[in-house]
Amino acid sequence: MSIISEVEAVFNPKSGTTIRNGNSKAKKDTGYLQKYDSVLSQGDGASRRRCSWKSTKIKEILKKESERKLTMKKEPDLEIQSQDGIIPKIQPIDSDTVNINSELWELYIRADDYDDLLIETEKKYKKVVLDVFNKPMLKEDPRLDLLSNNYFKLSQESKFLCFIKKVFELNREKCYIDLGTFGNNQDLIEFLISQEKLFDQIDKYIILKQIEILRKSKEPIYLIDDLNVLNMFFKGFLRESLWSSLYFNTVPLIIKTNYDISIPLIFQSEEDKKVYEKIAHESGLFFL
Repeated sequence: MSIISEVEAVFNPKSGTTIRNGNSKAKKDTGYLQKYDSVLSQGDGASRRRCSWKSTKIKEILKKESERKLTMKKEPDLEIQSQDGIIPKIQPIDSDTVNINSELWELYIRADDYDDLLIETEKKYKKVVLDVFNKPMLKEDPRLDLLSNNYFKLSQESKFLCFIKKVFELNREKCYIDLGTFGNNQDLIEFLISQEKLFDQIDKYIILKQIEILRKSKEPIYLIDDLNVLNMFFKGFLRESLWSSLYFNTVPLIIKTNYDISIPLIFQSEEDKKVYEKIAHESGLFFL
């Protein structure tokens, strides 16, 4: 089963076109961005008030994270432990019992499909596309051929993995993934097995361990607290072999899958957007 063939419509911000591929069982796969000339739209209903307390909170988080990194550099733990050979696992989460006070989280868990999620995004939140190019390409741009060049796309993965690592560290090494795009976990398991050939060897080991969890769980949302597991799922995003979304809570952020190594990001505020844009630039990436 190919997840790409199930997608109804996904916007390509580089060419300003929308790709349509028939009916979609996974309703959350619908792309949200508008046409090329409005890709930077922030939504008519977006609040433009600057919240000093929010800015102060973000600065405190960044300061604590910087201090934590400095401490880790001073006292590196180089000794290999026996538990380093244990494959980490996602943890099923009952979203109704998780104590997260965030409007973006409520949107993330309550939206029935991505159409609802993105309609609400247009009204209230900030959104961009994370990209390797610094501006959208015109239709006659010869670089558009790179979007069908697998070597090129794989060669750019390190930038995105650098970005997601920094984001993971900023958010206290925790995030959530929504695997509810399938009707049931058995369909999800069969799909993951069918996509195994697209993953690196270490990721194949990780996928098999996650399947053990999925066989026992009926929850759509799972906690990720290990970077290798996050990298495995994120590479699935980049390689168009997994259609899902991630949520980070310390500095609220939703990351959604898309085509052509263009990753949609949704922020709760302008201050949050600036924090992540700095990380993107440090990673060699841009906001479109």
